[in-house]
Amino acid sequence: MTREEKRIMGLTISAHGLVHIYEGILPPLIPLLMSEFGTDYFHLGMVVTVFSYAYGLGALPAGLLADRVGPLRLVNLYLFGAGLFSVCIWPVRSLWTYGVLMGLIGLFCSTYHPASNTLISHTVREKGEGFGIHGIAGSLGTAIVPMLAAWIGSSMRWEAPHVIFGIFGVGVGFYSLTVARQWAGTRSVALPNEAEGDQSEVLYLNLIVFFLSACALGLTYRGVMTFLPAYMGQNVHLSFLRLEAVALGGTVTTLALLSGSVGQYLAGRLVDRYEPEKLYLGTLVIGTVFVLLMAQASNILLVASAILYAFFFFATQPIQNYLIASYLPKHRRGLGYGIHFFLVFGVGSTAAAVSGYLADRFGLESVFYAMALCFGIASCLAWFLVMRTPHPKENGLQHKGVRDAKG
Repeated sequence: MTREEKRIMGLTISAHGLVHIYEGILPPLIPLLMSEFGTDYFHLGMVVTVFSYAYGLGALPAGLLADRVGPLRLVNLYLFGAGLFSVCIWPVRSLWTYGVLMGLIGLFCSTYHPASNTLISHTVREKGEGFGIHGIAGSLGTAIVPMLAAWIGSSMRWEAPHVIFGIFGVGVGFYSLTVARQWAGTRSVALPNEAEGDQSEVLYLNLIVFFLSACALGLTYRGVMTFLPAYMGQNVHLSFLRLEAVALGGTVTTLALLSGSVGQYLAGRLVDRYEPEKLYLGTLVIGTVFVLLMAQASNILLVASAILYAFFFFATQPIQNYLIASYLPKHRRGLGYGIHFFLVFGVGSTAAAVSGYLADRFGLESVFYAMALCFGIASCLAWFLVMRTPHPKENGLQHKGVRDAKG
């Protein structure tokens, strides 16, 4: 990578890890929040839904703005806005106020993914590798937040994780102001294997099917991630981990989710070389199996199933980002990433409240059965994409491996 590409990747790596910390900070605190506010799974699931709807809905206008005013400005906006409102959680003493502030944090966070993915697609030559490295940072943020939030919340107070990471976000925001804007918002490079010019034909049916599969996968993400720490705390009892339930659930969840960064990296490397639709289908089918295992397992088997689930789930993300870049022309990618993010995190957030209802009525394991069904639906739609793409890159991009094979 060039020096300019490394600066952009450095900023997006920091900001991406942080956005998933903001997103995942509430679930590990659920036992503490239930005691603090005298509430239940359903109402806390509603708070997650408020955050996630704002997180997803804001992505639509953010995608349009990324194409028009430049993605770097939106990254600045996210860092300062989400950081400051996180600090404002410190004096909160009611669930209603907490829900409002979480919604505002989600709204500022919503600008990040459309902006960062557009920025990477315009400025990094090896896009698959760039998306993979960027995804690793997000996976690490997702993985470490259950342990960090649970430990900080247990040893201090439940508000402390919000405030600490809010201050960190403002600090990264000041760093983002030092990144040169004159080239980052406008410069665009092509994939080494991308045809000159830009594809003029948009494959609308492929896009619709892809977005539907992404929406189904978004439901599984929100449902699993909201209740995985509490589920781990209930069902993992290991003699060598002498921790109370909140810290245990957060710690074991972090250990399981760390594998997601490996999945991100490997998928990012592979998608530059092989047919992404087939890679996408494979990761979804295998992921479905491990979600089902999580619903029935406990102790070591549950931890192992969660590790493999995280590996294959997070492997889908660089593949999805690559597919959007290949299905859409450059001047529409911001909008494409905005729609994608809205469906995954906005519509997908419905699963938080629904999963909370299922957990209250039928137990936490019912959440994982329901999410496995959504994973299966995503797999069926991905299979349709494979059938629609018998030859690699009918839409104007050609895989390196196919190009090399043709000589």
